[in-house]
Amino acid sequence: MTRIALEPYFLHQDQVQSLLGEQRTESARARAARRSEPEAALPYVLATELAGALSSMGVSELARCVLEHNLRTGQVVGAELDFAFKRDRELDTPGFKPISFTAMLDAGEPVRVTGTFNSARTASSSATGSLAGNRRAYLIGTITNLSAAQIELRPVFIGIRSFVDDCPVPEGSAPGARVYPSDISQFSGIDFASPLTDAEGEAVLRVPEDVVKHAFARLIGEPYVPKDWGGERSDLYTSRVFVRRRQVSAAWLFKGPGYPRAMDVRALGKNGDQIDRLFTEPAELLVLQHCHEIKPNVVGMMDAYAHDARRPRSYMIIDGADTGRILRSLDLLPMIPASLSPQNQPSGAPRQTELFPPDY
Repeated sequence: MTRIALEPYFLHQDQVQSLLGEQRTESARARAARRSEPEAALPYVLATELAGALSSMGVSELARCVLEHNLRTGQVVGAELDFAFKRDRELDTPGFKPISFTAMLDAGEPVRVTGTFNSARTASSSATGSLAGNRRAYLIGTITNLSAAQIELRPVFIGIRSFVDDCPVPEGSAPGARVYPSDISQFSGIDFASPLTDAEGEAVLRVPEDVVKHAFARLIGEPYVPKDWGGERSDLYTSRVFVRRRQVSAAWLFKGPGYPRAMDVRALGKNGDQIDRLFTEPAELLVLQHCHEIKPNVVGMMDAYAHDARRPRSYMIIDGADTGRILRSLDLLPMIPASLSPQNQPSGAPRQTELFPPDY
């Protein structure tokens, strides 16, 4: 069973106890009281209790809420981002030593995430050093101000989030983790370190999406390949993928030459809803494949969905380069010079749909 673990740098005890409720708070205080230094232990015990309650509290990832346009003032969200922390000494007052923070969240359009907290409430004296400069951290907070360009948060917790498997499967993939194509047992014969030539990169753009889907299904050993239809949540669902020799279920989203350029969140439907639909599949591994570059904001969005406390999963990104290496291993790259774009091909050259058997 996988659980979330939280290590606090900053923890607002009153607000955390309010979120936890009376029963969980009393349980945490009783455990802290049994420690040699109860007051010093309390922030860490409360963090443990908070971690266990996240899924039942419905704390969702901020990036997911932004993508879904599902935000409101007063909402409690979680966000794992690259924060810039700054100690604002000129604003000090008795009992209040403010640290401000900023981060950028890209869900198709950049959104600035800001806020301030009292460094006097850090979990320990050593934690203050972890809240200075640029640092990746996990924050749980309440939305206090909201606009199209900026989200202001009042932090409840800032620290490290980990996913812990109490019954680890050897060589398996942990929820929340990114899986790479080289981790897939069925891809073990493919050299993902080998370069892809410019001509091969151009050739990938000529391979129909349906051919790619059937090629991946063939490699995986999945005999049941559905036809595309408008209401689908994924293009391929299979329980035959092996990640580091452990069998897992996987849902795949394929994006072919119908979008022959670098993919950003806006390429994935209105408000990026294709990612949202993909993550509604009952799969342990969610896979996004594209025939071209996949931009970091798409990777960040897949990562945010995979880390959702309500149901963490693993994810994999297969861009045009890795797609080319896989297709090359199957001799499925069309042998057309890269210098010949579709509109410049001679009249006798095969069209894209003629490059492969019609019944492939």
